[in-house]
Amino acid sequence: MAWGIQTWDASGTPNNYGLVPISVLGFFAVAAGQQSGAASYVVPAGFRMEFLQVTASANYTTARRTITVSGGTITLGAAAENNFGAETYPAINGFIIVYLRAN
Repeated sequence: MAWGIQTWDASGTPNNYGLVPISVLGFFAVAAGQQSGAASYVVPAGFRMEFLQVTASANYTTARRTITVSGGTITLGAAAENNFGAETYPAINGFIIVYLRAN
């Protein structure tokens, strides 16, 4: 390994699969109840774009939103209040942090 950290099990086999290097592309604020919007970024070859939703409120909401990534575009959409499936998140105010991850 050229840089970073590594952990090993008792037999010396590397077992660090949770920490990966990333590069933050940017972030944008989302409002409580917001269920639409999009942002685009340049994604270099060999990388994929991912995101984190970080809440900035302790207020509970039943409103939900979808957040999807396709290429260099991240899109927010409406979701039903009872939709707890993949790509759905609470529509709470906060931030979307967009980052690159190596393929």
